[in-house]
Amino acid sequence: MNSKPTRLLLISGIALGIIFLFAAVAAAWTPVSTTTVQSPVTQADLPPRSSVSWMPTPVADDPLVHMPGTQPFGALLDDAITCTESCHGNFDQAVEPSFLWKGSMMGQSARDFIFWTAMTVAGQDSIWAIGSPNAVDICERCHFPKGWVEGRSDPPNASAMTGGDFDGVSCDVCHRMVDPFFEDTYAGTRDGDDWQGYWDEANNTGPGSGTPSQEGADATRSEDRLVVQELSYFNGNAFYDEDTFKPLEAGYIENGGGQIVLSPASHKRASFADTPEYHARLYSRYHKSKYFCGSCHDVSNPVLANLAYAGTPPGDGTTVLPTEELPASNYFHVERTFSEFMLSAYAQDGGAAGIGPFAPGNFPTSRPGDNIATCQDCHMRDAAGYAARPNLPGVVYRTGDPNTTGSTEHVASGQPTHDLTGGNMWVPWVLASAVTGSPNYDATNAALLNQGAGVLTLDLTQGLGLNDGALLAAVDRAEQNLHDAAAINSLEYDSGTGALSFRIQNQTGHKLISGYPEGRRMFVTVKFYDAGDNLIGEINPYDPTVGTLKGLPGSPSSPPLGAGESYVDELVYEMNARSTLTGEDKSFHFALADGRYKDNRIPPQGFDIANAGERLAEPVWQGVNAPDYFSAAEYAGGYDHISLLAVPGADRVEVDLYYQTTSREYMEFLRDEISGTGDTLPDPNPGTPENEAYIIQTDPFFDQLRAWGPTLWQLWEHNKDVPGAAPVLMTTASFDVIGACHYADVQPNADHGNPSACDGDVDVADIQRIAGCWNQPIGAACPTALDINQSGDLTVLDITLAAEEWGWPE
Repeated sequence: MNSKPTRLLLISGIALGIIFLFAAVAAAWTPVSTTTVQSPVTQADLPPRSSVSWMPTPVADDPLVHMPGTQPFGALLDDAITCTESCHGNFDQAVEPSFLWKGSMMGQSARDFIFWTAMTVAGQDSIWAIGSPNAVDICERCHFPKGWVEGRSDPPNASAMTGGDFDGVSCDVCHRMVDPFFEDTYAGTRDGDDWQGYWDEANNTGPGSGTPSQEGADATRSEDRLVVQELSYFNGNAFYDEDTFKPLEAGYIENGGGQIVLSPASHKRASFADTPEYHARLYSRYHKSKYFCGSCHDVSNPVLANLAYAGTPPGDGTTVLPTEELPASNYFHVERTFSEFMLSAYAQDGGAAGIGPFAPGNFPTSRPGDNIATCQDCHMRDAAGYAARPNLPGVVYRTGDPNTTGSTEHVASGQPTHDLTGGNMWVPWVLASAVTGSPNYDATNAALLNQGAGVLTLDLTQGLGLNDGALLAAVDRAEQNLHDAAAINSLEYDSGTGALSFRIQNQTGHKLISGYPEGRRMFVTVKFYDAGDNLIGEINPYDPTVGTLKGLPGSPSSPPLGAGESYVDELVYEMNARSTLTGEDKSFHFALADGRYKDNRIPPQGFDIANAGERLAEPVWQGVNAPDYFSAAEYAGGYDHISLLAVPGADRVEVDLYYQTTSREYMEFLRDEISGTGDTLPDPNPGTPENEAYIIQTDPFFDQLRAWGPTLWQLWEHNKDVPGAAPVLMTTASFDVIGACHYADVQPNADHGNPSACDGDVDVADIQRIAGCWNQPIGAACPTALDINQSGDLTVLDITLAAEEWGWPE
């Protein structure tokens, strides 16, 4: 039995009303781990500031946003058009990198309208907290990586971004990335030294083997040594040991939070050693390592981590910032997708077998046994095809099947699909609708999104622009991803008592759900029907007209619950940030969050809860770390088992699992924070009539951003019925109640609606079941129901009495 605060939820019948029993939980914030630098931040900790006037600090000189890796002006990257429109596109939309990437949220990271609005609010929050908008630099380094590394993140309002910057995480961003821990990877001490299995390098036995893969790894290592020699601390000293070529800080073991290292050389780095030399290239194990995606997908707040060092000048020769000493996972949680994966069974040596549609036999990978061992195994899954136009001499056809592949060096690897699909259906659908001629073209959306750089800073004509076909194909893939992500199993219901139980199985490699937490949620709705198929009760009803859950605490827009309806918070899976700075237990101010109030998201298979605290990835309930929220069995299996007393007397129960990319509540928050009607930022000058924390509508810094408040709200209102804004049904299960069992009908039927009871007739199976327990003690294997004459023993008389009923109900 685990210790979820409400393991037995009570929802009585309609006549008695609806009663909830919630366990009392302390609400005080507590530090997550003594091994981290995170602790509560108060307003007294902040540097003096005024929201009325502020002085800009050059981002490059600001210790609060400094993190390791390549710094602005450290590299010049090719525009995406140089690869997508030349060799790597226009030949096979099912597998070619160009088409798939154009539809991905990676390719649209700088056109995502939710991102733009949230970034605008983060700028206001940053000015309120530290007297400059520099926290926005954290957003820009991952959403505009080309513009960021080329020095256009200052001023931190994206006004300097141009051209290919708007293509987001584009080709050169990934294919110029360097493994910051390349020496350990090369030695086989980071991801392992199973060169032929995990790495799929034919005949390779390691350094000195002379295989194409090993020689490629040797060459890449030499280049990597040159790259890291140029990296430095904020204090100006070298960040890497000149002899070992490893970071000098022993605690710096991962480069999350956008701490990417980019090669200034134009070599394209990728995961195969046998590709033709149409451009300078390097074989990169990093690109098929589980650590690659962690460079952006463990997001933390360096401003709060480095707060004690505000005002420290660059190049002082001595100061080492907290962000330079520890991995991003150790401080101020924003997102933890990579950490969630690293704590799962899949990140262990050799990986692990997937579940459901991802199980071996259903889901081929390049790993031995079709195990899943990296993020790429699922999000860049193998396919049969080419990486470049097949009419180019030497281009390799990859299938992952030794009988059909054209590769002799990487026999088990198919062609990685560059779709990078997650669960976002809404944003790509709305973006596609702004394209004239798109099948879903919408004039309202087009007008809102094409107001131009002078109004929104966003300019949809910059870079490659929008490809409606690629975006709509991405919507379909995201929907399938959501269907594959979860299953509802072991559904049981007792009509007499209302006892209901079921299991939600996480079939992903991270928490269910994961990624950007603000506004994102997954929830269970349970509906109870009578014999006439009339709805007699519902848990977590959703009102599509209003666009939110009913009875949602703290939401003024949430409609009240009706008769027979109830809201159960445990069945709403989400992460709610907490901010000591604003005084909010539940806060949408991700830039000001210094803790979590709620995190009941379902862990992946094999979740290592013992080490989750160090990564700030434990469950949290009502502001308190709750490592016992799930049981040992739930952590091992990657599921949440729910037991509750609900509505009795139903003839059918339907359990539905839904996902929303964003919520009405988050849209309202962003709108109000930008319009100045919000009430969550404390006034820095309480004696004045207006709350001077809200400056977006008056400060010239936001001239080309302030329209995002009404723009996003109109987009949501106009598109709230589009899947993603509207709940997406991920999976469903139902239970049909059957009538009382005949006393001799003792054989369950696994295909029947009630497998624990009977199958609706008396036949040889029933006789055989009783006979199989002849003279056996009554217990779990031989239940009391087999004792037909209720003598206390299982005898031949029980068999005889059952045999007399053979043929019922004829």
